[in-house]
Amino acid sequence: MKTKYFVLGIFVIGILFVSSSFVYSFDGEDPPIDDEPPVDDDNDGIEDDYEDENKRNIEVWIGENVIEVASIKRTETQKDIIDLRVAFNDHGISIRVSYGTYIIPEPKEPEEPKDSEEPSEEITLANGDGYEDTIEYKLTFEVLFRGLIEYIDVNDNGVLDNEIDEIVSDYGFNSFQPIDYSLESISEDSSKHYIMINTTDGIFALHIFLVEEFVYIDDNLISPTQAKIDIEITNYNYTEDNSELALFTKLWSEETYRDNEVTGDEEEGYADNEKEVSVKNDVYSGFFSWKETALIDGVEMDVHAKRITLEEEELQRLYLCYPRGNHIYHDPKIGILIGLPVVEDLTPIVMAVSIISVIGAAAITLVVLRKRRIL
Repeated sequence: MKTKYFVLGIFVIGILFVSSSFVYSFDGEDPPIDDEPPVDDDNDGIEDDYEDENKRNIEVWIGENVIEVASIKRTETQKDIIDLRVAFNDHGISIRVSYGTYIIPEPKEPEEPKDSEEPSEEITLANGDGYEDTIEYKLTFEVLFRGLIEYIDVNDNGVLDNEIDEIVSDYGFNSFQPIDYSLESISEDSSKHYIMINTTDGIFALHIFLVEEFVYIDDNLISPTQAKIDIEITNYNYTEDNSELALFTKLWSEETYRDNEVTGDEEEGYADNEKEVSVKNDVYSGFFSWKETALIDGVEMDVHAKRITLEEEELQRLYLCYPRGNHIYHDPKIGILIGLPVVEDLTPIVMAVSIISVIGAAAITLVVLRKRRIL
């Protein structure tokens, strides 16, 4: 009887030990090491150290009908680049995003001159610092805004169904005003870049915001690896009294587009009430996301989306469908999510091994005690 209680006591102590270990190892928090609170001087919810590590330099080049943006990470380690190209022509407005990493070879040792040659500056200074940066692009995708479609929602489901609903008019984006660009300081060493592309008649406009550090714009936290795109539709000339509008966009990528009910920013706690389509390879993700509501004549109302893949088209179609209104203001984003490979959750495995170990230890103890009793 005493042996049974002894073994039971060892088993219970083991379970308590394992449970206390999981409290520190698997509740998502490490044991407290430093009592100092994280520093967030600009009160944007992002720790200053993390924000400094992820600041970027943005350069903008503007042409007649194109804007080229290069966003480069400032830190010397893991330097990368995000290229964003905005172009507009008779086919609409396209936004192409490309993500690349710098490949920096080892510095080249200068060659020793031969006895018959004088030392040459070109040998020692040919590559400046001894190396040249090379960019390897990892991911590219594109969103094309084609035009607006006025339709009557026959089945009253909030989205444009080509085979059911009645299309009564359309409006293509093919004539534009000059590009509007401005630069605004948001901290001592970072800026906010603003670009507006507007149709000639002012019916459709894209407001594009790019930032060099985390910053709030219209109560939305924007990351340096993404661009905020505000869609504005003003005074559309409706031809029917009971019609609604759909923004017709096309999506292109060499990767497969996926629909995500929960966006990357929602997972990180930066946003809520969003949906997105994304493209992804092993480590890097590109996304186009949007709020599930828009301001329709100043009233917040639901936005519905529908993505269509057609076999005869290389591009996919995406309709963002808005309730009827004279002034529609919507809030999408486009950009890159840079993460690490997913590590499988080892909690069940570790717990099973730990419990087995405790049971094994109890069994061994029981065997030893029985042997002693026999002896």
